[in-house]
Amino acid sequence: MGVLECARRDCENIMCDRYSPEYGYICDECFEELVEAGPVDIESFMGTRRKRPVPDIDWYSHYNEIFPDR
Repeated sequence: MGVLECARRDCENIMCDRYSPEYGYICDECFEELVEAGPVDIESFMGTRRKRPVPDIDWYSHYNEIFPDR
């Protein structure tokens, strides 16, 4: 089985299930971004950098460590 690298700029995913003969492979994360973007020029979209997901942070725990209950 070969590497199916996402064709989007700077995307490092290598096991993509979606393929277009015109644009190449696209990973699920980039495909979701494309769908959310709505009507866009696909070639331009593939040239953009992928948005990195913001990690879910437990803000209560984060600030609780800074300001512990006495």
